[in-house]
Amino acid sequence: MENSTSGSLIDKLDGFIRKYYKNRIIKGLIYSIGLILGAYLLVVALEYFGKFNTVIRTFLFWSFVLSCSYILVRLVLIPLFKLFNLGQVISHKQASVIVGNHFPEIKDKLLNTLQLQEMAGGTEAGSLLSASIEQKTKELRPIPFTAAVDFKENRKYLKYAIPPLVIFTGLLLLAPPILKDSTSRLINYGKEIVPVAPYQIRLLNELIVPEKED
Repeated sequence: MENSTSGSLIDKLDGFIRKYYKNRIIKGLIYSIGLILGAYLLVVALEYFGKFNTVIRTFLFWSFVLSCSYILVRLVLIPLFKLFNLGQVISHKQASVIVGNHFPEIKDKLLNTLQLQEMAGGTEAGSLLSASIEQKTKELRPIPFTAAVDFKENRKYLKYAIPPLVIFTGLLLLAPPILKDSTSRLINYGKEIVPVAPYQIRLLNELIVPEKED
């Protein structure tokens, strides 16, 4: 009976941990969109108004690429790896503390139950210890551990992604050359680009003049 109840408790904690990292991925994606788009708009604006040389364009391009790579790895890929148990994942004790903080009615019961199970050590524990574990597990069974993570709370982070997304969409629809020209110059950072003259020359005749005259 003890093994089945403790196994059920661990299964519920594992379900919470999986949802915990799914939530981290969603949150990371929202932050990544805001940060990457914001950085892109900044770099594009600098290049559009600065018309920099190859050295500065190289610096801007690789700074952007490296920054985006760090953001995606830190905020998205690492939680994704941990979702599949790759790398260091939060322990059952750490998960129990998070769940306990979310459900005041169980307080430290979940953590205490895990500690009692460790004391039992997978062997036949004393009747008093076994009874205590079984009693606490029964009290915890109705608690939905995964409810400690609410995906809807991520909506408050949209304020970091929506403004740069709106600006990007606006430029794409109303002033696409700002994005297109600057992006092209940044991608071709090693190529010397001659600035376009701010005027045009139109020939009014065929440049035919009498010999030896200007």
